[in-house]
Amino acid sequence: SSDLLLDYTVKMDFNYLPNPKNDIRFGVSSTYHDINPCNAWMEDAGGKITVPYPKNYEIEYAAYISNEQQVGDKLTLKYGLRYAIFQNIGKGTIYKYDSDYNITDTTYYPSGKVFHSYDGLDGLEPRLGLNYVINDRSSVKASYSRTVQYMQLASNSNGGMPLDVWFPASPNVAPQKADQVSTGYFRNFFNNNIETSAEVFYKKMHNVVDFKDHAELLMNPRMEGEIRIGEAQAYGLELYLKKNQGRLNGWISYTYSRSTRKIAAINDGKVYNSPYDKPNNINIILDYDLSKKIQIAATWIYTTGAPITAPVGTFIYENNINKIYSGRNEYRMRDYHRLDLSLSIRELPKKWNGELVFSMYNAYGRHNDWMLNFTQDEKDPSKITATRWYLPFVYFPSITYNFKF
Repeated sequence: SSDLLLDYTVKMDFNYLPNPKNDIRFGVSSTYHDINPCNAWMEDAGGKITVPYPKNYEIEYAAYISNEQQVGDKLTLKYGLRYAIFQNIGKGTIYKYDSDYNITDTTYYPSGKVFHSYDGLDGLEPRLGLNYVINDRSSVKASYSRTVQYMQLASNSNGGMPLDVWFPASPNVAPQKADQVSTGYFRNFFNNNIETSAEVFYKKMHNVVDFKDHAELLMNPRMEGEIRIGEAQAYGLELYLKKNQGRLNGWISYTYSRSTRKIAAINDGKVYNSPYDKPNNINIILDYDLSKKIQIAATWIYTTGAPITAPVGTFIYENNINKIYSGRNEYRMRDYHRLDLSLSIRELPKKWNGELVFSMYNAYGRHNDWMLNFTQDEKDPSKITATRWYLPFVYFPSITYNFKF
C-alpha cells in the first residue's frame, strides 16, 4: 500500500517598500489537493483483489500580508496575518457517525460539488516576531504564531510498522490549530568566526488526529471511523554552534524536545508520547579543505528511537492466543544514528567549474531499524519474539559529477 498526494498550486507574491524602514510583502494562492489515502490489494489463487479506498479532493484559498519594520537602531518587528479557506469537493462519499463511531448515514457528492467549507475566523493565522540587537555580537529573538493545518498525518505505532495515512479536514475531521511561542539568545565570538545560539519553544495543538486503540487499518476503506481527535503539546531546547572561517568549517546542533498527546478515547485518556517524540537529536556537519581543489566532509546524525506500542503478554480466548499490548507508545525502537562521508574534487575541468563527488552513506554500516515484527514463539506460543527489520543497503556508495557553464 502507499499514499499518493498531488497538489496543483497557483500563487502570486508581491513586495512593497514604502520607505527604508518597512518591507511589506503580500500575496494570494490557490491549491487543489488530489489525495489517494491508500492503494491496497489482496492476492489469492484467483488473482489480485483491489480494495477501493475513496479518494479525496480539496481546494484551499489563501491570502497573506506581512511587514518587517525597523524601530530605532536595535529593534526589528515582523508581523503579519494569513487567511485561508478550505473546501471539500466531490466526487466523494461522506459517512456520518454516531457517538460510538457507527455509520448512521452515507451521502454521495458528484464531481466538482463543494459540500463543506472551513472559513470565517477559524481561518485567521496571525504571527509576530521581534529581534533586538544588544550589540554587534549578540541579539535576542522572540516570536508567536498561530497556524491552521488542513492536512494531518495519522501514524500507526503498533509493533513499529510504518503505516501513515493522510487525512484532510472534512465534516468529520476539524483542521488542526497550533499556537507556538519561542525565544532565543544569539551570540558571535572571534570576529564572527563562531556563531552560537540557544532557543526554547512551546507549542500547543488542538484537533490532533490519531488512530484509536486496536484500529482496523488494513483493507479498511472507512478509516475516518478509526481515528480519534484530541490535544497535543511540544516543547524543547535547541543549541547551535557554527564555525565559518578557516580550512575546517561546519556546525553542531543539539535539540532536546518532547511531544505528547492526550485524547480521551486513546490510552485510557492518559497522556502518551506522540509518534514524533524523539527527545535527543544531534547533528554534526564538518568539512575540511585538504587543498584549494580537494575537500572532505562528514555528517553524523543521532536521534532517540521512535516510540512504539509493543505486545507485553498473551491471553487465551476461545482456544486462540491473543496479544496484550502496552500503553500507547510506551516503548521505543533502537536509537538511530549513521555517518556519511564524502570527498569532493573541484574545477574539473576548470572552464566548466566542475566538481566530482565520491560519497558513502552509512559509512560504518549501522543496522537502523525500519520496523519490528512481533510473532509467537514456535516452541512456546505463549511467548512473543521480536524481529528487527532494516534496509538491506547498509553501505551505499555513490559518485556524482556537477558542472556549471
